[in-house]
Amino acid sequence: MLPSCALLVAMKVACQQPQVEPRQTTSPRAPRPTFRLTAAKRRTLELFAEYFCLRVCETAKLLRNREPNEDDLRTARRTLHLLWKEGLLHRILYLDLATEGVSHIYGLTDRGVDEYGGKPFDDHAARTLDHELEISYFHIAIKQLCEKQGWQLYWQQTDLKTKSIHADAYFAITDTTKPEHKNTHHFFLEVERSKVSNYKHGEPSIIRKLAMYYDLFGTQACEKDWGFRQFRVVVVQRTEGRRRNLCNALPEKYRHRMFWLTTESLYRQDIGAEIFLTPRDWESVSRGFLTIH
Repeated sequence: MLPSCALLVAMKVACQQPQVEPRQTTSPRAPRPTFRLTAAKRRTLELFAEYFCLRVCETAKLLRNREPNEDDLRTARRTLHLLWKEGLLHRILYLDLATEGVSHIYGLTDRGVDEYGGKPFDDHAARTLDHELEISYFHIAIKQLCEKQGWQLYWQQTDLKTKSIHADAYFAITDTTKPEHKNTHHFFLEVERSKVSNYKHGEPSIIRKLAMYYDLFGTQACEKDWGFRQFRVVVVQRTEGRRRNLCNALPEKYRHRMFWLTTESLYRQDIGAEIFLTPRDWESVSRGFLTIH
């Protein structure tokens, strides 16, 4: 037995030693649930192969074929989240300046495009989201009109910059009830989101673009690149004021009926109505898809 003084010293040293906590064992992390490609997820991916980018509300509306309720929105949001986690969708945070609402815009990743086709949304610039969304909105509207009228719609939004012009989209409408030689009408889409509205200071990019279409119209080069010579150019602008300013600003050379000018609010309200003005006769005549001859 240690002497009492030695025992006291040993006890003092022991108290000064750091206390070692018993090692705690942690339960293993639960395995990630297996991803299942359900019919709803597959249909969602097919939508993004058709429409380049969409928000939750547009996705829910297309999936349900109606104005979505809260349950529809919740289901679509969950589906998009799962596809994003799986790496099939990419998303970008979006601020809607009109409503000041914040949401995500989704589109296919490279992997999603490899499996479903379409156009990749990876690394897309956030500054052009308004422009891309407007193209999707127009695509949805014209497809619904064609389905209602029993027309065939062809839509192309990829591989356009290899041609002689850089269109936002090309589409063709075929009315199978008419004679074959004049049943298809060809269109190029231009969505103008420029901040310039009065066109008084220099020549804006939209006029330079329309000039390129004018030079292409009716030429052998158009036939070679696109398979047709005549077409119309649908120009979508933000406001009525911008549309009228452009009609006035186009030089006399470009005052042609090939240019169809409308606004975002007009086509969203009824794309089948006579909502298009041409620089040639915009003060007296309006046109529409239902009145094409």
